[in-house]
Amino acid sequence: MRKLTCYAWGKPGDWEALCVDLDIAAEGETFEQVRSELSDAVETFVDYVWELPEIERRTLLNRKAPLNIRFRLAIASKLFGFTSALKLGAGGRGIHRAEFSVTPSA
Repeated sequence: MRKLTCYAWGKPGDWEALCVDLDIAAEGETFEQVRSELSDAVETFVDYVWELPEIERRTLLNRKAPLNIRFRLAIASKLFGFTSALKLGAGGRGIHRAEFSVTPSA
């Protein structure tokens, strides 16, 4: 099982999320929706890639978002993570860092 680092940010009605470990993004109207959309997209991608030949699988499962994006999100999360997590519960603007695991079905 591999843990993937994902970020979500936005405001009520307009959320974006990115899995920086696989460079997969999603959009939604709420934090819960965007997290679910991203989780589904990651799971679909991993399930598809798992069926490919080993060399392609290794390449696609190790693609990451560009370094400057990963760095900016990690810094923003560290600087604003706790405050933003509190704001998220109230439907406010902020950045939230979420980690979750994906297990390929194969």
